[in-house]
Amino acid sequence: MFVKLWMTKDPVTVKTDQSVAEANLCLQENRIRRIPVVDDTDQLIGIVSREDIFNVMPSVVDGSSAGSQSLFAESTKVSEIMTLSPMCVEPMTSLETVAKRMRKHKVGGMPVVENGLLVGIITESDIFLAFMEILGVNQEGVRIEMIISNNTEDFYIILEILKRYRISILAITLHNDYGQHQRLVTMKIRGDELDSTLNALRKSGAQINSIQEEGSAL
Repeated sequence: MFVKLWMTKDPVTVKTDQSVAEANLCLQENRIRRIPVVDDTDQLIGIVSREDIFNVMPSVVDGSSAGSQSLFAESTKVSEIMTLSPMCVEPMTSLETVAKRMRKHKVGGMPVVENGLLVGIITESDIFLAFMEILGVNQEGVRIEMIISNNTEDFYIILEILKRYRISILAITLHNDYGQHQRLVTMKIRGDELDSTLNALRKSGAQINSIQEEGSAL
């Protein structure tokens, strides 16, 4: 899955000559935690986060003071507190790569650029939504968790059983390091012959740990 499918397109931005107060207002009004800084051609220059503002003037963020710090926020430019040349990704970067970079560098979002121009932003929330889509969270069906051996043939036997009973696979994940000789398979499936399918899976040697329908245990 690629960034372009999950990023927020045409994100809210600020310019370097705007005030910190304006940037903070944009963050609050749009309920976001970071905002890209661009020039007049939409070329990415930097990024400002809620944490950046809090680090230099906490009372502006938490609203505890309307005094000197508020005046300071109105007179201080975004260019003075932004992170220059922030880490960014391209639309065709994989979500796996983005997730690894975010975790490694401890950031919650990254601008998306194409040919040097800002085209979007990808955040932890976007990746979480993608993860939910991969797991088929929003689709009705039955989720089965089972343990099978690491033998590749056993996995194809599972698929053959589902094909035999015309079961649709809505989502599937494999945990290959579950055990030295085992793997954990989680599937979300849908079909008319679920009972027969489950019996066939058990007879094949699969150890079914749990069966859930629409989030409630059967």
